[in-house]
Amino acid sequence: MKIIMHLRLIAAVALLFPLTFSQAKDSSSIASNESVSAAAVVRELNLARENPAVYATVVADARSSHMIEHGRAVDEAVHFLKKTRPLPPLTLSAGMSRAAADHCAEQVDGRLGHQGGDRSHGGDRISRYGSWSTTWGENISYSRKTAREVVLALIIDDGVRDRGHRKNIFNPKFNYAGAAFGPHARYRTVCTIDFAGGYAERSEPLVAKNP
Repeated sequence: MKIIMHLRLIAAVALLFPLTFSQAKDSSSIASNESVSAAAVVRELNLARENPAVYATVVADARSSHMIEHGRAVDEAVHFLKKTRPLPPLTLSAGMSRAAADHCAEQVDGRLGHQGGDRSHGGDRISRYGSWSTTWGENISYSRKTAREVVLALIIDDGVRDRGHRKNIFNPKFNYAGAAFGPHARYRTVCTIDFAGGYAERSEPLVAKNP
């Protein structure tokens, strides 16, 4: 699931020191064993954004677990990554992570989608904790257990016709991201990831949230 608003572009930059294939494999085992924190999710997003050609090998290894399209989405994602230019890393935002956590908390009982109980969307939620500029977007993943599984599922986008989650991850307009992970009554887990072109943190939330 995704929401994206378009305004202005920023240029992508090439990496000076790309990872080797063996480093990508090593990081896979590390990622699969660490807790799913906001930092872990954004770190995994940055691994894919900064090293898309290398990350293609990680995606290819996930072929058997994404079968709605019988592997076509995986093959398409591998092709996309091999021809995609590296992008700058996303900066982890505490405020945007709090906004993502708000949405995960609302979905504990099994709710789905981007709209909050107060009819808020991702842009509204990140505005509680800061001021975004240029553009914003939101991805949501269900049923995944690790940061790597979350990012792989969103990049492969199996069964999602417009590959909107993948577009968000590799959108060169985005410079900031926040994430949160929590339990979900229907799909066991939910992970919300918010993106923005620019983001200035607030010292105090615009709207106080109940614990």
